[in-house]
Amino acid sequence: MMMMMDSEPTRTSNMNGTCQQLLATRATCAICGAAAIGRNFDAMTCLSCKAFFRRNAYNGHLIYTCRVSSACEITMTTRRYCSACRLKKCFKQGMKKELIRSLSAINQATHKARHPNSSVSSTTSLPTLDLLSHHDRSNLSADDWNVLTNIRNSYEDYCIRPFLDSHQVIPLVPPKQPYRSRLKLQRLVDLRYKYCVCVASYIKRILQYDTYSSSYDSDYPYLRDSYQSLITSNACELMRSKVLECVPWEHDQLALSSVLSEEILQRLGVILNTFKTLIPYDPVIMKLFLIILVLSCRISPLVNKTHYTTMDFNPLPKNFLYSQNFYITLLWKYVQHRLGPQEAVIFSVRLVQTFLRRQVIEGDMLEIVNHREDDGQLVHMIESSMNF
Repeated sequence: MMMMMDSEPTRTSNMNGTCQQLLATRATCAICGAAAIGRNFDAMTCLSCKAFFRRNAYNGHLIYTCRVSSACEITMTTRRYCSACRLKKCFKQGMKKELIRSLSAINQATHKARHPNSSVSSTTSLPTLDLLSHHDRSNLSADDWNVLTNIRNSYEDYCIRPFLDSHQVIPLVPPKQPYRSRLKLQRLVDLRYKYCVCVASYIKRILQYDTYSSSYDSDYPYLRDSYQSLITSNACELMRSKVLECVPWEHDQLALSSVLSEEILQRLGVILNTFKTLIPYDPVIMKLFLIILVLSCRISPLVNKTHYTTMDFNPLPKNFLYSQNFYITLLWKYVQHRLGPQEAVIFSVRLVQTFLRRQVIEGDMLEIVNHREDDGQLVHMIESSMNF
């Protein structure tokens, strides 16, 4: 008993020190003054400035020139106006381009994590995420931390960035509420498409560079239908990372009420809140969980079909199962590291339970959509929009 009492504070202290840089921060970006997401390339920055520096710090073939006085004020509003002054300020605030890993280094790290006995070697030593203290007893290897870093960065670049860019085409707040039935339905389809595309972009990026998923393009149909089941989980992640400030349907109550009931929306709200309160915000767990879910394949609720294809009966490609096994192992090791063995079990059970409850709600929504008295108009619109 005494040993358990002594080890618990030590484990908690290690966890706090190890994950300090992973936890959310309310500091401001040293470049533009927006809310910072953490320390990136040796400076506190927001997501936008982090991505800007990663894209441009090594672009020696590009010479940015200020069109004014080389002294532009860089704020959250003006940061896109002058790349020359923005990049200049990045370096002035201490951002280091040598901390940016090349794409080849990232791919080699991921390959090595999956194939520890591989003969593939690298002439460059791979830097790891600077999270572990010298006394940390984490069961996560340096390569595991590299993969976690790559997942976090890929999510920022291939999910958050497309989501923010999509506001230009499909705004979160519609210019005016649609009143005609056709416009209401189109708005719902557009929103569903918006949330599917951003999570699909992230998953594609991860699996295109996954050693096991070498046949990703040919096996893509197995995954496409699963993206729609990730919308709620991913919306929760967008909300917790402050990219999305409200529930996805906040500004579309009128359109939604033309199809779904208030009871359905209340149940969805409960699921979102449960995802958000399972543990304090962690910028890795849900991103990793999304990968595992999509590799489960056919996670959408079962519905009666009038037509079936061979794809409905073909077994899941083995390469996806190998990939899923790797990511499940990585998630379990990370959750144990964050929470300890006992809390890790409780959290994992609650996470899966919450997702399954979400699937029950989706099944009810599909029933409503499929039995609308519109001659299948909404079903056809949704299916047509999912060809990405």
